[in-house]
Amino acid sequence: MNIKNNNCMYGWVPLKLCKKYTREIAVLFSFATINLSISCSYYTVKDVATTKETISGTIKNFNEQDKYAILHQKDLEWHLNEIVVNEDEQTISGVLAPVSSKHQFEKKVSKKNPNKGLKNKSNKNRSESTDEVKDSVQTYTATRDTKRVHRYKPSKQTPLNEVHFYLNNSSNFNDYQNVSIPFSDVERVSINDKNTGRSIANVLAGTFGTIAFVTLLVAALKSSCPFVYVKHNEGYYFTGELYPGTITSNMQRDDYLALPNILGDNGEYNIKIANHLKEVQYTDVVQLIRFTHNEDIEVLIDHQGKPHTFKNLIAPKRVTMDDGYEQIQPALHKDNDFYAFNTALNNQNSTRQVVFDFEKPSHCKNAKLYVTAKNSVWLDYMYGKFNEQFGSYYNTFQKRQQEVSKVSIENWVKAQNIPLSVYLKTDKGWQLVQNINTVGPMATRDIVVSIPLDDVYKETIQIKLETGFMFWEVDYVAIDYSENERLISEYLKPNSAINQKGKDITELLKYKDANYLVQPNIGDEVTVSFQTHRHNKEAKESLFLLSRGYYNYIRDYKGVPDFERLKEFRKDNVFTKYSEQYYFDIVNFNSKKVAYHE
Repeated sequence: MNIKNNNCMYGWVPLKLCKKYTREIAVLFSFATINLSISCSYYTVKDVATTKETISGTIKNFNEQDKYAILHQKDLEWHLNEIVVNEDEQTISGVLAPVSSKHQFEKKVSKKNPNKGLKNKSNKNRSESTDEVKDSVQTYTATRDTKRVHRYKPSKQTPLNEVHFYLNNSSNFNDYQNVSIPFSDVERVSINDKNTGRSIANVLAGTFGTIAFVTLLVAALKSSCPFVYVKHNEGYYFTGELYPGTITSNMQRDDYLALPNILGDNGEYNIKIANHLKEVQYTDVVQLIRFTHNEDIEVLIDHQGKPHTFKNLIAPKRVTMDDGYEQIQPALHKDNDFYAFNTALNNQNSTRQVVFDFEKPSHCKNAKLYVTAKNSVWLDYMYGKFNEQFGSYYNTFQKRQQEVSKVSIENWVKAQNIPLSVYLKTDKGWQLVQNINTVGPMATRDIVVSIPLDDVYKETIQIKLETGFMFWEVDYVAIDYSENERLISEYLKPNSAINQKGKDITELLKYKDANYLVQPNIGDEVTVSFQTHRHNKEAKESLFLLSRGYYNYIRDYKGVPDFERLKEFRKDNVFTKYSEQYYFDIVNFNSKKVAYHE
């Protein structure tokens, strides 16, 4: 049987690999963290600083590195082959040839509002601060220099060994012509550099072994929540995380994780809840929710525990990035082609947004937004860098956080733009519909947001997703206007729960009673079984795991904290700006300069 889990970015990951390779993975990850590079599916266009005095050495150096040289002259381009650098005559010569298909930039026709992204000086309402400036929309062809961060397919393109020379002359060049170009005609030089942030966040899925390895590699990085594995045949396979982002007891809320519908031969449904991270995990309850329904619908549970049915998902007709570009493709399929909220813009809050336009049927008063998304590994990494700044004071800080009110913590999280905020465009402007809580970086989740349309009178509705710089990755977006259909629901308590020592702890997980299953060590796990039988073999069933709990990090940071610096993080948007600036510092280009080129 070929198993596929649509809710998991990395596929199914065997539990037994976690124990076997934990140490090796941790060592490998220490190098991965230094390089901030796991895959190379993105690159950044980076200008090379040159002067009249240094350009000769720069060109000679690239030639010795066997770079693939591309000459640009206005809209034309050639590959410069058989390069000879003449330092005495200050020229670069060679033979022009057509650019190889592996080095051709895929140009796309786009539409852009030239005033999009301008700062709203009044900024009276944060939800209105990113409103579009209504102006003429221009159609143009996007080029390599239209923006700085680009996606590429390693199987089809090899852009990382390229060097680009932009000429300021108007000579008439032809294919296979011998040319000699004065250094003074080279206006600028640029290369394609590995884009570290997006490479971390977008690991390419490969063979089963590669998927398992990469997932474990990310696991060594992250600070998250209990991992859930589902039994199939003789193995347990990773399928998601429990109560993500709940790092204090007073932040607890019910969490609903969709599960694959796989029953054992005896009607049992078996899962494992495991701690593979440096944290203490407290699980209050786990229950299996089963919905029985017609074959032609899909079921999701919203953040309040209400089920919604999807029967007629409609794709957006237009998707506009905050830099003005239209990019609809990532929204159409669950294929790990993400909106990464990392456009190179300068704005007051360091937030990023994507706007989705949908056709709206007449007289429709409600809609259900369907979003497949996850948090980025970058967010997890940056939160760790933030915590590091507390140094030896961190454990005291974490202990005091347990006493901070839930409202205070939620307000700080919102002020730092960590949730994925969903806005609806009405006659009154952008109205906040919901802040989607963090879901963790290990697996995508299918999320439903109920959208009231009472204040929308146009034939098109606009939905805006907004978050902090590179905090989320959105893989799929659609909308459904159908009425919710009747469901038969059943809540099942665990039939048994046995920990790694063979102890029966079933009673700890049956009820919401603050009587916790505590997993303080890496390797702690519990096998939970639910007794279930299919009542109607002709009907379809959807399964969800209801859980509630929290976790605390185990850290041994060193050093003296800079309390004056840490106090800055109490202010709105500071963590978001910290993430953005840290990223731009790593990739070594100025965000203002990039925004100018955009």
